[in-house]
This record gives sequence, structure tokens and C-alpha cells, in this order.
Amino acid sequence: MENILLEATDNSPKVIMDKDNGIISFEGKSYPENTFAFYRPITEWLKHYFLAYKDKSHNIRIDFKFLYFNSATTQIIFEILDIIDESEIENINIYWYYDKESESGFEDFEDYSEEFPSLNIEAVTY
Repeated sequence: MENILLEATDNSPKVIMDKDNGIISFEGKSYPENTFAFYRPITEWLKHYFLAYKDKSHNIRIDFKFLYFNSATTQIIFEILDIIDESEIENINIYWYYDKESESGFEDFEDYSEEFPSLNIEAVTY
């Protein structure tokens, strides 16, 4: 299983998926032309990583730092959180970064944390 590193473009986020260091990060804007095609390799990687990983005590940090995302990305975020929620890994720290001036950023955090209360998603302002 290879790590994934995608640099940000005008309409897609920087993506880091580093299995050895337990770091998963999404940063930037997310409205790719075909959102589902863009995220398919990422969700497949996550399924393998979270559902097949043997070291259940491995520490994992997940950062969501979206500046903007479309409704299709919203569905992908729910899918990602669902994959994480189904895993048996114990030490997962999830951080939802949002602009302190943006009500919608905090509302997004509330929606995800209410839908997945067992994940203990933490809001972080910037």
C-alpha cells in the first residue's frame, strides 16, 4: 500500500495519506470536475487502511482544512467519516479546521460531529 501525496490545484485539495506516520490531511478547495472520480482512489485507500490495518493501537491524525467544498465533496466527507467510524483503530484524532469568521465552517463541523459522535471530531479555528 503506497502513500498518497497530491498537490493542490485550483479546484482540488492537497491530499496527504501517510500510512507510516499515521497522517491523513485534506487542505484547500474541493470542487473537482468529477468529485467522485477524484476521491475514489482516496476512499479505496482509506478502506484498506482503516478496515484492514492490523495494528489497532496505531495513532492516526486526520486534518480537514477545506477552504471551500461543493456538495459532492460533502458526500465524500460523510463516506470518509463512515469508513473511519467502522474501523477498530482506537487512537484516531480528527481535526476540523474552519475560518473563525465563517458560520458555515462551524456548522459543517457541527453536522459531522453530530452524525459521528463516537469520532470526537475537534473544531480548530484559523
